[in-house]
Amino acid sequence: MQFVLYFSDRQVREQLFAHVDGTRGLLLVTGVRHGPTMRSPEAREPFATLEFLHGRVLTQVLVADEGTPDGMWRDPLGDLADRLYPDSRDDAYAVTNGYLLLEDGHPRAVVRKHGLPADDLWFLEDALSQCSPRIPAPDPARRPGKKRPEPAPRAPRRPASSRARVEQEPRGRDNPDPETTPPRGSRPHVPERKDAWALLGLERDMTLDEARKVFRTLIAGYHPDKVAHLAPEFRELAERRTREILEAWEEVEGQLKPRA
Repeated sequence: MQFVLYFSDRQVREQLFAHVDGTRGLLLVTGVRHGPTMRSPEAREPFATLEFLHGRVLTQVLVADEGTPDGMWRDPLGDLADRLYPDSRDDAYAVTNGYLLLEDGHPRAVVRKHGLPADDLWFLEDALSQCSPRIPAPDPARRPGKKRPEPAPRAPRRPASSRARVEQEPRGRDNPDPETTPPRGSRPHVPERKDAWALLGLERDMTLDEARKVFRTLIAGYHPDKVAHLAPEFRELAERRTREILEAWEEVEGQLKPRA
């Protein structure tokens, strides 16, 4: 669910505070610039993708500054930051310039803005995954700014001896080729697998029919037709989410019982 508040609204401060106090679960609050030629804030990235992927878990409140005289004297985000962090000027400043994540009205994290929507999406999902098991962690290998490890240098192969031919053992899992084995520490980190039930949003006492309805609703949200308008990196993300959901469903389906 998304809400857009505007600086030009005289009640913007009260509306923002009401959302913070009244929203149960995860809430994202941030400020955006807005003008007559810009798309509506909720249609921009990373907000559109966050709503598409995690709208069932996450509520967003976007506070839009139109730069008009009506709103130039208002600072709703600054007022909220002072309320949440009355004794920390640094934390309050971070709130007004970043993404504020709250849970049941209490601050959980502040994510710094990096400029590119795809970068911001990665860091937001990383922070959100630590708040809710229903939000998968992003791929560590795709962390913005992270350099991929360079392959280990290959030693030149020695020419075969003319006197005798040494019969080599076939290469496999028990006998890896040392030239193609990456050096220690260069293997990509494998994230801890999340609980399949939590990823699907299922309760363990659900019947098979009840769980199947939840699964079908969830998987339908990642259909290719629904992400065709998004950037390539977001379409790839939706495809990865689909695989995760299918794998989780395969794991729990056999444990569910049909209604008697």
